Amino acid sequence: MNRHAAGDKALIREESELDELLDQVKNPLILILDCVQDPHNLGACLRSANGAGVDAVILPKDRAAPVTDTAIAISCGGASHTPIFRVTNLVRCMEQLKARGVWIAGTSDHQGTQDLYETDLTGPLALVMGSEAKGMRRLTQENCDYLLSIPMGGFVECLNVSVATGVCLFEIVRQRRETKA
Repeated sequence: MNRHAAGDKALIREESELDELLDQVKNPLILILDCVQDPHNLGACLRSANGAGVDAVILPKDRAAPVTDTAIAISCGGASHTPIFRVTNLVRCMEQLKARGVWIAGTSDHQGTQDLYETDLTGPLALVMGSEAKGMRRLTQENCDYLLSIPMGGFVECLNVSVATGVCLFEIVRQRRETKA
């Protein structure tokens, strides 16, 4: 077994433990990364997830970057202090989350139907971010309750997945704090 695979297994929780974790959380915020390939992006997403207080990060077992030494370093502790789950079937996991009352919000630069800043993101929520090159896979996208878009004001059409993750997570945090006030 190589060093990266050993590190990945040490930080990853069993899929069966996700229900136990969710039983303890009143208003869950979950980050789902659908096939993020770059360990730098994975680490940056884990860092933002931890900073935003995400309750769990879910990754597919296949076609996703392992939690390598690079990802761990980039996460600045986020990988060690945020529960990370690798699931065999992402769509089935999403269906299980929905059955628990968790809404699934995907992101899409071209197909987003709801503006991030105009959508109520205060309830139980799983945010799905797609891969760097292709975004979410078709079945993942089809199983989202709605698709969010980040309004862009300049020439570029979209953000890097790790930057978009931070933007979305902290908008969710902002909205949740406002509703508590």
